[in-house]
Amino acid sequence: MEEYDVIIIGGGPAGLVASKVLIAFGKKVAIVEKDKLGGDCTHTGCVPSKSLLKSAQAYFDSKNLHKYGLKNDDFNVDTSGVMAHVRSIVDEIYSHETPEIFRKDGIDIIEGFAKFISSNQIIVHNIKYKAKKFIIASGSRASVLDIEGIKTIPYLTNENIFLLQEIPKSMIIIGIGAIGVEMATAFNRLGCEVTLISHSESILKQNDQELANILLDQLVTEGITFVNNANSKKVSIQDSDIVLEVEQKSKTIQIKAQKLLLATGRIANTNIDLEKADVKYDKHGIKVDEYLQTTNKNIYAIGDVSTSYKFTHIAEQEAIVAASNIGLPFRKKIDYSNIGWCIYSTPEFAQIGLTHKDAVKKYGDNVEVYTFDYKSTDRGYTDVDKIGKIKVSVLKNGKIIGASILGSRAGELIHQLQLAKTFGITFEKLSKMVYIYPTYADILKQPSKKFYISKLLNNPILKFIKKILGK
Repeated sequence: MEEYDVIIIGGGPAGLVASKVLIAFGKKVAIVEKDKLGGDCTHTGCVPSKSLLKSAQAYFDSKNLHKYGLKNDDFNVDTSGVMAHVRSIVDEIYSHETPEIFRKDGIDIIEGFAKFISSNQIIVHNIKYKAKKFIIASGSRASVLDIEGIKTIPYLTNENIFLLQEIPKSMIIIGIGAIGVEMATAFNRLGCEVTLISHSESILKQNDQELANILLDQLVTEGITFVNNANSKKVSIQDSDIVLEVEQKSKTIQIKAQKLLLATGRIANTNIDLEKADVKYDKHGIKVDEYLQTTNKNIYAIGDVSTSYKFTHIAEQEAIVAASNIGLPFRKKIDYSNIGWCIYSTPEFAQIGLTHKDAVKKYGDNVEVYTFDYKSTDRGYTDVDKIGKIKVSVLKNGKIIGASILGSRAGELIHQLQLAKTFGITFEKLSKMVYIYPTYADILKQPSKKFYISKLLNNPILKFIKKILGK
């Protein structure tokens, strides 16, 4: 029986990062992967979705050159090669993540599906493997909506949508999280008639709802049909089209499209006989403590299988923490207080820390919000890109506790606020930088300047001097 210091179950971003850290610590490491290294991020998530969104942006810009004083008479764009292009990007990135590359680094790759047979052993293709420690990074899979007829139709999820050969003429998307909104953005801009179905009032419920509604208005303006407060009841095939029946305000509505995409959440991959390893889990995933240890202290769990933050960058950070706790004599706690994320819609929607609503709920009158609109930036005018807004929640002492940005380059811009929040730099200090002009960074400069002026005007010493001077 082959024995290892650490066996990692799952070769997605979390598993790959953990393996590199552990091998640097001198551990004998193996990764078990049932499909391809790279996981959802490389093959069915981040990489193909962002590639598709880039193609959609190029297509949209080519159709709207008049915004920049240009004409595009008789200008046609062929989208037939888009999906092949997306897959070529996936293949290019995977070429840097193949088993051969990791084996050269001294990491064994075991191909197949792993199951625990005891607290320190797994079995893969009837071969047993033993390890002192395990890291479970088995990821998650698409949740399939339980509605009548769903098993009888060829529905799409993120796991097969990028295998389409061409852009469909029409698509129904059920789900208003990151996947649903991003795919609605991309396919609509590529000429597909998109109907976005929400079981609630708006979209992106984990984000600031004022900004979410601004984004929704933009999606609708670009041609997306939005159906809210809709309860999906039944799906069927009629004349080669998919027909979805939804109940909205006690009325039944039929929506017809060529394709149906389910973007209704993720389910943790816990079907690896965890009971035999004394690892507890529930419908949300594997239970871990602040050190990322499971109920079996020799087994750690990271990434989508154990966390509610299903983002690649979170999984990679958890991988570093878990691997360090295995390889080093001191232990480190995972800290989620300064994390952020971005939805790559158009415009982008980024978030760190608490939304303003949650900040007020937690801190009450001690929290203030500072805002600024993209339409007030000169760069917004020069780029004809004025849709968006920033909201920064700040305590009266200047501590940043959360920020939401909707607008161009939001995913890049929010890092300055994340840096300040992480290292305790007050919001006031951001106003003292000299910002390059003209850039979108003006949306950071102006609110921080407002905070500085407000603090200055409320300074007790300054107020006393003004009173003496009679001003």
